[in-house]
Amino acid sequence: MRVTSITPMKNEGPFILEWIAYHQAIGINDILVFTNDCTDGTDIILERLDEMGVLRHYPNPSMSVEVTKHHWMVMNYVNTMPRLKRSDYYINIDVDEFICINTGDGRITDLIAAMGDADILSACQLNFGCDGHVEWDSAALVIDQFTRSMKRDDTQYATPRPRGLKSLVRCGANFKRIGNHAPYVTKVQRETIKWINAAGAPVNLGTLADRPMSFQGTDAHYDLVQINHYAVRSMENFLMKSARGNANHADEPISLDYFRYYDLNDMVDTRITRWSAAVRERISDLLQDRELAAMNAKTIAFHQKQIAEAKATPSGQELMQRLRRFHRRNWMTAPVKT
Repeated sequence: MRVTSITPMKNEGPFILEWIAYHQAIGINDILVFTNDCTDGTDIILERLDEMGVLRHYPNPSMSVEVTKHHWMVMNYVNTMPRLKRSDYYINIDVDEFICINTGDGRITDLIAAMGDADILSACQLNFGCDGHVEWDSAALVIDQFTRSMKRDDTQYATPRPRGLKSLVRCGANFKRIGNHAPYVTKVQRETIKWINAAGAPVNLGTLADRPMSFQGTDAHYDLVQINHYAVRSMENFLMKSARGNANHADEPISLDYFRYYDLNDMVDTRITRWSAAVRERISDLLQDRELAAMNAKTIAFHQKQIAEAKATPSGQELMQRLRRFHRRNWMTAPVKT
């Protein structure tokens, strides 16, 4: 069985190996990565991993047509690729998203077995906050550092929280085209397609948006699977994320509002950490390649230097102070960790 992941990346060098190691551990066996505008060695690392047979790396087609909507260009392009016709299932996920499977042994085959004859399973994001971490610990796994997330239900929140979704899709299903959050399915196709949520229950297709991006209410579940979304990581990491900008709107910087929205530390969730030992072992195996090890060390040093330089500027210092104040004021369940 071939299960394909589709991922755009820009300047995510230090996080590549953990993300790959984890998804290989759970059974994703066809990883496609598209890059644009990399300055930290992300594209070079991915080229080496391609040479090693670990994944397939492509330049984002946005780079050849001077389009700034990089993520959307990947989605348009993959619909033309014959490679996807050889896959059994696909899912589009970002490098800050980890598929945490809560059924069986936690492998992708367990999730597919739980799907039964369903064509699409849409899983909700579980957003993880910074967990009080100010500094970036490059030696620690993301899945080990950040263990506090939003609640799985909306009882604590004043208004319902939309839960961003990503979908595991049977490639032979009758849908129009691949999409970022879910495939595009025409009204006629909806009459025959079987679409379920992460509780294994049918999605109400009559009320589903044409291009669904999130669930809330009765469709928002985490029983079978959750998408662990590490949108901010540490405060220092967020400082660099803010500088990198928005993947689909190059003229729109990532602001403090983004941090406010995603710095959710309401409960402890460590379901994913059962994979930590396997992830570390796989990373160690990959780093036996001297060329890859040198590239990985170089991108970590690059990010450390960029963080130090950003923190030395008045704007960087102001942003870090505002991040600390916001976190202390709103999420004291996760004390600031320096």
